[in-house]
Formats: sequence, structure tokens, C-alpha cells
Amino acid sequence: MDYRDIIGERGESIFRVLMTRKHPERGYLFDNPRFLGEKKQTIDFMVELFHDEVLIPFFFVQVKSTTMGYTSKEKRLKVQVKASDIKRLAAYPAPTYIVGIDEPGEQGYIVSANGELNTGFSAMCITHPLVPDTLALLWDEVAGYWSASNCRKFQSVLRDPKWRL
Repeated sequence: MDYRDIIGERGESIFRVLMTRKHPERGYLFDNPRFLGEKKQTIDFMVELFHDEVLIPFFFVQVKSTTMGYTSKEKRLKVQVKASDIKRLAAYPAPTYIVGIDEPGEQGYIVSANGELNTGFSAMCITHPLVPDTLALLWDEVAGYWSASNCRKFQSVLRDPKWRL
């Protein structure tokens, strides 16, 4: 196994732990993130929200792990994301995010990949650490996306004609 593979796998494990923390007031917010496999291009995880209703909101995440630390001037995490990955993430009809993991520090940070940026980057902001308050904001954002009026219930034409609508 290659050194980079170890860092990547540790980063994915750290991501799972950070995402499944219990919020002090709201409890558990996210179900265990589902790893989509090494063969899935761009997306690493699908994460479902714990939610009471019929609709189960979810989002996709690309996890980038590093041992390189932070930039000295702006204190940005040194992770590299290609423009093609950002464009591909933004093309999914669901909320998408990039999570940078500081592997030695076991810290994670999240940024949106929903079309706000179409160029790559070599360092990401650490404004949104994966701490309970940020996780609550993420939960609210994703739940809001799926409950919006433009997210109407899908009705397939490939159904049994005896089924009621």
C-alpha cells in the first residue's frame, strides 16, 4: 500500500467520525456516511440526514486528505482539487461539498461545490470546520434544499397501472 493511500483512508475515517458527532442540543444529525467506492469518479460519500419525514435528504462529498498543513499567510488547508472535479460535483442534482481533512490534526473543513466556483484550487478555507455548529448549519441547508417547493415528488411512468397515485 502506498503512503498516499494510507493518508486517504485515514482521512475518510476521520471524516466519518467528525460527521457522526452528536450535536449538544439536536442530537445525531447524520446517518453513517456511505462510501461509494474507489471506482466512483469524483464522489466519495453519500450522507443521509436523520429526518422524520417521508423524504430522506442527502448530499454528496468528495474528501481530500493532507499531511501538508496550512498556508502560512492565509491559513488555508493545503488540499488540491481540480477544476474538472468541481464542475462534475456541481453537475449533480443534489447538494455537493468538498471536505478537506488535516490528517495529523484530525480536523476537517467543508466548502460547497454547488456551482459557486468553476476553477480548481490548491488550498481551501478553514472557515467552516466540521464541529457541531457547522454540522447543524449543513443539516439545515441540505434539509432546506430537499424541502424546497422546486423539489417536487417524482412520479415515474414506469409504474404498475394498478398503483394509485
